[in-house]
Amino acid sequence: MSRNLNPLYGKQNKGGRFMGKKDEYQFDYLDDNRRFADQINGALFNGRQIVKPDELEPDEPQIVSTGEKSETGSVKTIVDKVRIWKGKRLHILVVENQNYVDYQMVLRNMLSESIGYRKQWRRKKRAHREKRDLKDRDEYLSGMKKGEKFAPIITLVVYFGTDGAWDGAKCLYDLLDIDEDLKEYVTNYRLNLYDCHEHDTFEEYKTGLRQVFEIVRYVEDEEKLQEIMEGNREAYSRIDSETRDMLEVVANFRIPDRYRVIEEGEERYDMCNAFEKIRIKGYEEGIEKGIRILVQAYQELGVPQEVIMAKCAEKYEITEESARKYVEACCV
Repeated sequence: MSRNLNPLYGKQNKGGRFMGKKDEYQFDYLDDNRRFADQINGALFNGRQIVKPDELEPDEPQIVSTGEKSETGSVKTIVDKVRIWKGKRLHILVVENQNYVDYQMVLRNMLSESIGYRKQWRRKKRAHREKRDLKDRDEYLSGMKKGEKFAPIITLVVYFGTDGAWDGAKCLYDLLDIDEDLKEYVTNYRLNLYDCHEHDTFEEYKTGLRQVFEIVRYVEDEEKLQEIMEGNREAYSRIDSETRDMLEVVANFRIPDRYRVIEEGEERYDMCNAFEKIRIKGYEEGIEKGIRILVQAYQELGVPQEVIMAKCAEKYEITEESARKYVEACCV
């Protein structure tokens, strides 16, 4: 089914993309520590609950200037969602959401992480300056103590594109025109990339992210979506409002307001009911359009109306009474 025609899908521009603030929605969606932890655990640890929501603390967003200018003349920036993970050791977790394949993504991540480490070093340098605890010339010029450690930065790129799998570089070597003999002297950098198009199931996710990935993955396969919803009707019949908004901006998949229910004071949306009713409506509209074309063709050939009804009932596998209603409506 074309997403440009399905009433479940939102308003699109000429390029087929939803005209909204995608980056802001995706950024805000991960404000919830449950979802942030779920994203990390699902993508990096195959669903094992390594990162706990209560171990996460917000850190200031990672902002990187691209050096390019937007249509308004302002310099474009990239903003990543950042959390400090206080697990066994301190880590900095960064999630970068992508709606399109950015062929310089490897360079972006390298720059972002370098800036992150540089920021840690500046904090250490400032703290040492206040304490005056650097012992010798080397430590003083370095702005840090010998053997001092930094918190590792783990960046996860999550690809939400609906146009197919990620086909860009996944490591620095993919971007370099380099002889094999020289590779050992060039440090490689590898993306931690999660592309839902490389997966068939998403049971490793415990929040609304599972529904988001399932729909992004199968948005063009109506039969598969129906199968998924039927198999997890409990979740799909009570989609939370934030996940509903997320689906709209990343997959152009809109659940109409009339399918809203209030559950324990919170807004929920019955996607199963919405999908089934609109699917039936689309099917009926398709039959009506097909019958209209068929009726016009038979009428031009002088075929009797009763014969046309029988032909329509046979072709579209509907009852003679239904065929009569369709044909009579077309003949008005």
